[in-house]
Amino acid sequence: MGRIAGLLSEITIQNFVLIEDLRLAFGPGLNVLTGETGAGKSIVLDALGLLLGDRFASSSVRQGAERSAVEGIFAAPRGREFAAWRQEHGFEKSDELLIRREGYPDGRSRAFVNDRSVTLATLLELGEFLVDVHGQREHQQILKAAVQMTALDRFAGSQEACAAIAPLFSEWTRLEGELQKEQLSEEERLQRLDLCRFQLQEIEEAKLRPGEGDELRERLPELKNAERLRALAEAAYGALYEEEGSALEKLGQAERSFQALQALAPAVGPLTKDLEAARSRIEEIAHGLQALAERWAADPAALEDALARQEVLSRLEKKYGGTLEAVLEKGRQLRETLDRLENRDFYRQELEKRAAGARRALEKAARELSAKRRQAAEELGAQVQKQLADLGLKQAVFRCVVEASSHDFTSTGMDRVSFEWAPNPGEGMEPLKEIASGGELSRVMLALKTVLAQTDAVPTLVFDEIDAGIGGVTAHAVGQKLRALSRHHQILSVSHLPQIAACAHAHFQVTKRVAQGRTIATVTPLEPTERLHELARLLGSQVTPTSVQHAKELLAQNQ
Repeated sequence: MGRIAGLLSEITIQNFVLIEDLRLAFGPGLNVLTGETGAGKSIVLDALGLLLGDRFASSSVRQGAERSAVEGIFAAPRGREFAAWRQEHGFEKSDELLIRREGYPDGRSRAFVNDRSVTLATLLELGEFLVDVHGQREHQQILKAAVQMTALDRFAGSQEACAAIAPLFSEWTRLEGELQKEQLSEEERLQRLDLCRFQLQEIEEAKLRPGEGDELRERLPELKNAERLRALAEAAYGALYEEEGSALEKLGQAERSFQALQALAPAVGPLTKDLEAARSRIEEIAHGLQALAERWAADPAALEDALARQEVLSRLEKKYGGTLEAVLEKGRQLRETLDRLENRDFYRQELEKRAAGARRALEKAARELSAKRRQAAEELGAQVQKQLADLGLKQAVFRCVVEASSHDFTSTGMDRVSFEWAPNPGEGMEPLKEIASGGELSRVMLALKTVLAQTDAVPTLVFDEIDAGIGGVTAHAVGQKLRALSRHHQILSVSHLPQIAACAHAHFQVTKRVAQGRTIATVTPLEPTERLHELARLLGSQVTPTSVQHAKELLAQNQ
């Protein structure tokens, strides 16, 4: 059996409820957990739920422990949707995902993905790519209308057609929004014209230049401190160049000494050149200071002009956006708005044409998609109903209903998709989410998953309570469905029926024991002989040679 992308290969549980320290390895097929009532079979699923974003309960920390920890290793999912999610959240590409949750007695918890701390919301999003849990309503994604539509589109092969609707819908709604803005009375139009003209005139009269604000912020300190700057520059210039005993005068003395040294010791030659270069550089610095000193001559008029200009810029920035760039952008927008208001009839006619064209394109694509969905819905309903009959719900009626509305478009088209069913003859059809029985709901989910197996993107499916209220032939059918489904998905199932356990590729037994006054739950992968005894126990209250023989026959029948 090949490796399934996204499957759970290993889970480690420490100090969680009754589990002290447990590590389990799961295979890619059907993995079944069995055990006596109250042994803690659901603890493993509860721990898995933490990895999928369930909230942590402080009571889950094993008494006396400092913290609980659950860690799972998943093969990284494939596909464009997960790749886009991974890039959006900044995770590097890798073959595995290591998810870890830690919980503390005070109710705090932490979540990590590949050793990076993540929020619970991020973990919930990731979990939807990895595991679908049936039997606990918070994970039953298939009950959501949006998920039902996605399932139908996958079954119909219309995902690309659905994705193509979104940009058409976005363009139409944008144009309709523009049209709404154009619905002004003449009085409102004139008022807006006056305001736009006033604001635009105010901005244009300022004759703003990009970058002008930065130039002013750099220039003003110089203008305000011109006298001090000039004095400091002249003092530095004198010390370097002009005064008696200046740096250049000292360097001249040093040069003469170096020339004498070089006549006696040629090795001083390179140092002489360095000294000449230093003298030249100091001359450049001195002349630069002299130029700055001349620039920093006090100019009260220039300072007054700069302060006045700064006031103009500050006032406009406060009024129109906070930065000079925002004021310039506001001016551009005002010119466009003014043009639209002055030529309202022309613009409105053009918008109406474009909006009408966008609606026609959207409606055409939505109708084509709706036709594909209605055709596929009939086939999906028929196939699911056939699966339900095999699962002991022979009288149940299942339908996939597609309701289209040419006046109510969304980013997914013009349809509302809902899964409906009637469990017994003569009863009205109800939405799938109204199913009260956990056993019925699990079997409906199994029927759906069996039909959608080739198109369902979630790699690991968990079935809890799937065997509630069934037995005999129906239990055998459920086991066979699970085994067939495991060709396309990794399956984890908690069961108490030998017919289902006998279909497993891997069988785990959950037991409880008391050690040093503490109850400990353990989960053990069963070897062939151990598995026979567990199946024999499930077949009857006592393990006898007869029940062991029946277990052998059951295994032979279902492997």
